[in-house]
Amino acid sequence: MCRMNIEVTIKCACSVLLVLFLVFTHETPKPTAGPAVNFNPVRSRIVLNTTKLDYGYCHSSPAEIDEGTKSLLDILNRITVSPYFRYFKVNSAKPCPYWAVSLLCTSAENTCDVCKCDENSIPEALRADEDMSELNTPDGSVAKTVLQPVNLDDWGDWLKADDGAEYVDLASNPEGNTGYSGPLAAQVWRAIYAENCLSSDKDGTCQELSILRTLLSGLHMSINIHVCTSFYKDPELSSPQRNAGIYNNPNISFFPNCQMYNKRIAPFPDFVGNLYILYQFTLRALAKSRSFFTNDVSIFNTGARGEATLTDLQLHDNIKELFNSRLICSPTFDEGAFLESEKGRSLIPQFKAMMLNVTRLMDCVTCEKCRIWGKLETKGIAVAMKVIMNPENERITLDRSEMVTLVNLARQLAFSVRNAQRLGSVCSEDDCARGLSRPRPSQ
Repeated sequence: MCRMNIEVTIKCACSVLLVLFLVFTHETPKPTAGPAVNFNPVRSRIVLNTTKLDYGYCHSSPAEIDEGTKSLLDILNRITVSPYFRYFKVNSAKPCPYWAVSLLCTSAENTCDVCKCDENSIPEALRADEDMSELNTPDGSVAKTVLQPVNLDDWGDWLKADDGAEYVDLASNPEGNTGYSGPLAAQVWRAIYAENCLSSDKDGTCQELSILRTLLSGLHMSINIHVCTSFYKDPELSSPQRNAGIYNNPNISFFPNCQMYNKRIAPFPDFVGNLYILYQFTLRALAKSRSFFTNDVSIFNTGARGEATLTDLQLHDNIKELFNSRLICSPTFDEGAFLESEKGRSLIPQFKAMMLNVTRLMDCVTCEKCRIWGKLETKGIAVAMKVIMNPENERITLDRSEMVTLVNLARQLAFSVRNAQRLGSVCSEDDCARGLSRPRPSQ
């Protein structure tokens, strides 16, 4: 029988996700002076455990996901540079509610600070009063534990107040290496992981609970792939990655860190598999959200009188293409198998409570750019859960902040899935010699 201590499990899951941002993401290998490095060749493809994908309620094979992602990433790149999806209002200066933190970064190339947008540059139709990253219960408190799931529409009750939030252009501030390092990362890892995870939840091994852990692990892997793919800034726009169809901003380019890929991505196919599960989970949420995006495309209009601009018309076409794409129309995550389990249904309120706490923990991430992407992506997972775990006979709604976070999460995951395999061929000795990845600087 599946048994667990709910409160400890929630604390553990929240702690693990915070650690993923503070430690594993940012304590990346640093270039050292010396001759150009010879990177170890790796397999051109990471072989995934298909049995584990089945256990994660997934239907599409890794090969099907890889093939479909090539075109899907292109569509999502076009969508996420449109005004509706690229401007994200967020308060990145909120104090950590649990301990004192300070923003620390070490990368001179790709700093962790973010340039904010002038509100006057945002189309009036897209201006918002609220912090678009906020996820709150109606009374602003953490959801209480209940025995049975309730209507999940309160997954999307966002704080309607201007509390210092500013607009960020996501396309101009991509997720990637910031060089964050410092004793706080190790301290947080030791304190939270040792106290909340190592000695807890010995009986919480049921399949339903493992899905939650798998989703968080998948986000963990996605973050690391973004870091190692977008590691060395390329101000001269000379990296072959610029023309690889992976970025949504033609004015930003990076070289990958192949040493990091060979050390932290390629040797861990199980963790890459978790990314594929989170990706399919998110794609299924998008598919189930079709009506919110396609029933009335005028919601995307940014004209002064509500009319569609040329950019808006292009977005209308891209939205239609997205929901007609192969992966969105293919069977991905099987929520029916999850929801038919009594244990799965009983865990839904706990998943909600956990995600509420996780989004608040993002204010403890000590890198501004990482904090913003962390807020967006964790809210995106909460929105996906809201859509996936909602009973068919109950109606939900999605507001703009939810649509923006869900689509951007899908784009970030598509980027990671594409590069998890693409870097396998890029980060080989021969390709490095041909300039496809930047070696360490020489003295």
